[in-house]
Amino acid sequence: MMARSLQKHVVIAGRVNAGKSTLFNSIMGSDVAIVSEERGTTTDAVRKSIEVPVLGPVVFIDTAGFDDDTALSEERLKKTRTEFNKADAFIYTLDNGDEAILSELAKYNKPVIKVIMAIDRDVSYDYGDAIVYRDHSSRDEIFTELKKVLNTEEESLLDGIVDGKATIVMVMPQDAAAPKGRLIKAQVEALREALDKGMTSIVVGDERLEEVRDRFTDIDLVICDSRVFKKVYDVFGKTTKVTSFSVLFSKMKGDIDYFIESAKKFDDFKGDEKILIAEACTHPPINEDIGTVKIPAMLKKRFGDGLEFTFTRADDFENIEDYDMIIHCGACMFNRAHVMSRVRQAKEKGVAMTNYGVTIAYLQNILDKISL
Repeated sequence: MMARSLQKHVVIAGRVNAGKSTLFNSIMGSDVAIVSEERGTTTDAVRKSIEVPVLGPVVFIDTAGFDDDTALSEERLKKTRTEFNKADAFIYTLDNGDEAILSELAKYNKPVIKVIMAIDRDVSYDYGDAIVYRDHSSRDEIFTELKKVLNTEEESLLDGIVDGKATIVMVMPQDAAAPKGRLIKAQVEALREALDKGMTSIVVGDERLEEVRDRFTDIDLVICDSRVFKKVYDVFGKTTKVTSFSVLFSKMKGDIDYFIESAKKFDDFKGDEKILIAEACTHPPINEDIGTVKIPAMLKKRFGDGLEFTFTRADDFENIEDYDMIIHCGACMFNRAHVMSRVRQAKEKGVAMTNYGVTIAYLQNILDKISL
């Protein structure tokens, strides 16, 4: 199945006991979420993918309800609002007194499909444009609405850079920073797309670059790990286009123009700035980790030891107004809606936000030379 980070995300929201988990289970066709008359049964978000005609696999997310009066209500709602940042669309289960919650959802500028759950209750009030969900067959009405509001265009790493006949060299260093026995997700996604589009891929480490350059004379693009950006550019930059996996993902998932504009603000650094380095993955950092080790070392070499770094992972993205710069990973584990929600927050708070690959290209003076 398509990687979850490339699937559309639909968040089910509503008040406590408005039928969210019942709806979720009906859409899934199985009892995935716990359903109970007890208030606040759903604590952590429950997510599962299902194939939707035309849209392909879609992630549905059941969340904790609003107006929860249990002891952990604030923590549960905090997690619910985190899920809102990942939504491509909302399904809202109507109850009474929904105006404030619907107003909050409207701030995310995402489609909202309203549903009244009538599986286990009588519906006697005016439901306007809401779907009345009476049984399992009603889910087709939801699927029809989702097909109207969700963008069905597939995300692409390579469109606009090379065509279907391209020959691509992918440089994947297998040093201590590489995961043992597997490729990182960004590399897998690039290989998968190139294969699907009939492109020719040549996969190498970073030890035989000159040999590959001289042997293959019809290379259209070189994609590398960002930590060897300059080394790869010095070998291939005069003859072909060069970019990195991180840059490609930042373009597909985020706002590449804002990332480049933000990177130029390094020119104004005085050496005492506060920098947030945000990593989507939850893997523990290792000795040669690009986010926690290599990028801070490069920045300190350029601007001095007075820089202050904070490192976050996964959904932790708070108090960003305290920082002068946010440097985000390629976010191959996040969907586009999630990354763009972070870009929106950064713009609203006037905080510069860029990306690992863009930062490294800037620090190595090749940002204006790489392919985007």
